[in-house]
Amino acid sequence: MIVLLAKSVLWLLSLMPAGMPYWLAQRGAGLWMYLSATKRHTAECNLQRCYPDLSDEERAKMVRDSFHHYLCSILETGHNWYWPLERLQAQCDGIVGEELFRDGLASGRGLVALAPHFGAWEYLGVYLQQFPDIAIVYKPPANPKLEKALLERRRRGGATLIPATPAGLRQLYAHIRAGKGVGILPDQQPSSGQGKFAPFFGLQALTGVLAPRLVQRTNCIVLLTVCERLPGGRYRVHFMPADEEIHSSDLLTALTAVNHGVERCIAIAPAQYLWSYKRFKDRPEGEPPFYG
Repeated sequence: MIVLLAKSVLWLLSLMPAGMPYWLAQRGAGLWMYLSATKRHTAECNLQRCYPDLSDEERAKMVRDSFHHYLCSILETGHNWYWPLERLQAQCDGIVGEELFRDGLASGRGLVALAPHFGAWEYLGVYLQQFPDIAIVYKPPANPKLEKALLERRRRGGATLIPATPAGLRQLYAHIRAGKGVGILPDQQPSSGQGKFAPFFGLQALTGVLAPRLVQRTNCIVLLTVCERLPGGRYRVHFMPADEEIHSSDLLTALTAVNHGVERCIAIAPAQYLWSYKRFKDRPEGEPPFYG
């Protein structure tokens, strides 16, 4: 029943014109902040520690702007689920660094696109399905019916969706060794035992080891990938080469390169990062709680 209701709401959201989610989210950001006190507190803590040189006014504006993009991501889901792929993909105003992506796919070495929680990351997964042999790693939701609905809508363009499970990881390695491309969230809080601490904005952050291990074991090409949200329901995709140190055999060096790459992505438009996510929830032994 809950899944049916969610699908109905998303279908109604899909009826909005292209620029309406951006317009509504801009005006509803303040209310969204008020209704999400915990997430607002998280964003304030993250920005205070990651951008200590900002004034209080600048930081408050970035918090509000980040909630604008957070709400926009929710309101855009109807389009991402129910619009025809051709119509969705036509909303993109171009790709920065497209030749890096095409050359990487053509290399035969396999390609890993590190796509953090920035901008329109759900749209990015839809947009990239126009390229052949793309796979996307996802975290299965607890509700099997919800997972079925997600898979139905997200892979309608032909992408392979690989669950972040032991069986899924075997499929992931096979996909890359076959010379194909895959998208991974590099900044998702890893499960216990699946990450190591590495610097992120000068702070220790528990970081997933999947990306460095993929690189070490497959010698694949690694790119940073984000989708910048533009006004009016438009988007711009960015590809950038990852730091060379991501190929290091030293795990801490490689993880530091992963996090530095995420920082470079955020620098494109800092307010578009998901600052309400508890990226620093787990702390090294002996450190006090980050979020109080």
